[in-house]
Amino acid sequence: MIALIIIGVIVLLIALIMLIPVGADIGYEKGRLKVSAKACGMLMPLYPKAPEEKEEKKEKKTEAEKQASKDKPAKEKKSLQLPQFSKEELLEVAKAGIGAVGRFGKKLKVDRFMLHYTAAGKDPYNTALTFAYVNAALSSLAPMCARRFTVKDCSVWTDVDFNKDSMELDFGLAMSIRIGQIMAILIGAGFKVLGIIKRNKARLKAEAAAKAAEINTAETGDNQPVMIEKSDNSENIQTEERKNSNG
Repeated sequence: MIALIIIGVIVLLIALIMLIPVGADIGYEKGRLKVSAKACGMLMPLYPKAPEEKEEKKEKKTEAEKQASKDKPAKEKKSLQLPQFSKEELLEVAKAGIGAVGRFGKKLKVDRFMLHYTAAGKDPYNTALTFAYVNAALSSLAPMCARRFTVKDCSVWTDVDFNKDSMELDFGLAMSIRIGQIMAILIGAGFKVLGIIKRNKARLKAEAAAKAAEINTAETGDNQPVMIEKSDNSENIQTEERKNSNG
């Protein structure tokens, strides 16, 4: 009996945790990233950290610690290698994530969504091609988002500028969601994303093998000696000349 009560209390606690509303406020504007977490209606900034916190941490460091940090050899920074997704694969990942939201049967509420994109680059052809692809992707994703999200404040526009060397992107998202819904999204989209990653690895491996084969054939083709085969007619002519010379 006591064991059943304990199991019931644990299940009840898990159910209550799954109902806790959490949220995030993410903004990337003018090259600056801001991330804040939201739990039970309280907003907590995560990045960048407050200047007061940075000053307090600096004051805590003693002169001995500073000297020790100077004496330590500098560690090599390992670059984070992200999967090299193609444009089509990125669109599949976005569709998988949005499609997983539809499992709830209810629209999720988004407080703010902002996407301002300006295509630019040194090559006008690639710039125009990227601009067209971004617009096509947004047109494909917009109906799915409208069915699964309710957005209070939305601002989306795209532009192209052939006079700039690099693109400009401003992004903002503020939404609240329950922990149980997060788990459902991760489970629903996880298998599809893993399948896309698996196909991505297979594609990259095939491309690398094809490139290595081209290099190998090019090297062997340049260094392979050319063999000249003598025809039967030339051998007969030489034998007749020898006979004539010997009488």
